[in-house]
Amino acid sequence: MHEKIQSVYQINVSSSSSIRTKSHYNKFVHEDTTFNYTRIQYSVLNLHSIPKQLRTHSQPHEKPTVLIASSIGQSEPYGQARTFGDFVHTVNSISSHQENRLRISLGLLCNNPIEFANITNYIETNSDKLSKLYEKITLISAPFLDKNAGFSREERQSDNIQRLRRRLIAKSRNFLLSNVLEDEQYTFFLDADVVFFDYPENVISTFIKTEKDIIVPRVTRGGNQDYDKNSWRGQRTKPSQEELDLMDKNQWDKWGYVPYDVDDKMWHFQSYVDDNHQEHTKHKDEHDYIVPLDSVGGAVLFAKSVVYKQGAIFPTSNIIGTSWDRSEGYDGIETEGLCYLAKPLGYSCWGMPNVVAHHSLH
Repeated sequence: MHEKIQSVYQINVSSSSSIRTKSHYNKFVHEDTTFNYTRIQYSVLNLHSIPKQLRTHSQPHEKPTVLIASSIGQSEPYGQARTFGDFVHTVNSISSHQENRLRISLGLLCNNPIEFANITNYIETNSDKLSKLYEKITLISAPFLDKNAGFSREERQSDNIQRLRRRLIAKSRNFLLSNVLEDEQYTFFLDADVVFFDYPENVISTFIKTEKDIIVPRVTRGGNQDYDKNSWRGQRTKPSQEELDLMDKNQWDKWGYVPYDVDDKMWHFQSYVDDNHQEHTKHKDEHDYIVPLDSVGGAVLFAKSVVYKQGAIFPTSNIIGTSWDRSEGYDGIETEGLCYLAKPLGYSCWGMPNVVAHHSLH
């Protein structure tokens, strides 16, 4: 049996250390005091003791590797009356029984110091069970990302703060991705307030079997059968000339434009639920039914990691309609800009209306 490394040693990169804890993981801590972020990695193997060039890389015949990533917000991030333990239960539901099919890692971003400590304690207390499901768990704290966020959970859907809110989400996704993603072949973004999936044990394998590049399921919230409206295909409105002039002058304090669907030229998952053109009637029994999309939401987002590694990330500003004179455009921020960036690279976005995730009510 391979024995875990017992020694504690220092690495001369900012402030980093590898610690053999009493848990079933080896713990590696990196603190960057210059830019104010911390990374804690729990690994079944002490990878930080092995030079990268000497590590064994996956071969084609080996199990697919998946990173499940989540940004944990400040205000009731798991939904009302839910805890990190409830979130782990949701993640475990899609990770359990995958030992013979997948190798899974977990990456989390949490900038609330109290919750960060709670998560650390939870991982170390439950390392026996977690280490059987996740080869590696990486926990990131970067408080500077939340600077001037300025909105509550109740306010986050208001039109006048959507641009600021989604800029924060995009920054968080990108920072988490760049600090956590290593050799995993697939990346599975999961919002912390997603409660459960239908047929959870098959979710990841269903996505992989499609061989598509970027995929989202349908997300419900109570009676709302299509909660994540950022997944769509079709046409959206464009600003008026007066609004474009404000953009050219960068008078964003006077600019309140919000893109809307063009009537009869837009497809959402709700179109499927409503059985438009009898689409639901024809395909309701096809669990792997899949449709092309122009934009994806981020509540649940699955992608080949190679897409991100080539530069298709989450835009931190509206990239549709921008120019050198404008600070930003009028559409395509965060996940809605991902497909736009992926398309020139030869990748495409897809939706699976019969794969269903359920969001918390509050």
